[in-house]
Amino acid sequence: MTRREWLSVLAQTRPAVLADLAAPVEASGRVEVIRPAARGLLLATVEESVEGAAFHPGEVLVTTCEVRMGGALGQAIILGADDEKARHCAVLDAALQAGWPESPRILGALGAEQAFLAGARQAERERVQATRVHFDTMDPER
Repeated sequence: MTRREWLSVLAQTRPAVLADLAAPVEASGRVEVIRPAARGLLLATVEESVEGAAFHPGEVLVTTCEVRMGGALGQAIILGADDEKARHCAVLDAALQAGWPESPRILGALGAEQAFLAGARQAERERVQATRVHFDTMDPER
């Protein structure tokens, strides 16, 4: 799993899973908070559906955090206002970059979380699909 992939999964992971994975790393005493969790606004960019041009509908609230573990700088940007989740994401990012001895366990848990998230997205797509209506007949699609 690349850093880009684990950062994406970390940002979407359930807070309880993050807390469980980050606890041993934080307990080691090797984590130094460089920039504590703070809230900010990030410009949202989406693709316009007709011409495919970039469109900025507004800003979204994010929480950021930076920690250092040895020579590794762990960073996190998550949607919403959750200081603890941002700190845990940054701690786990630093641990994975630093080659923490528990890295294989962390990556395994992130792989399982990635599968859980994919299943949740698929279930949501199926729920949405069940509400689709053909307007020419007004019959629900089943």
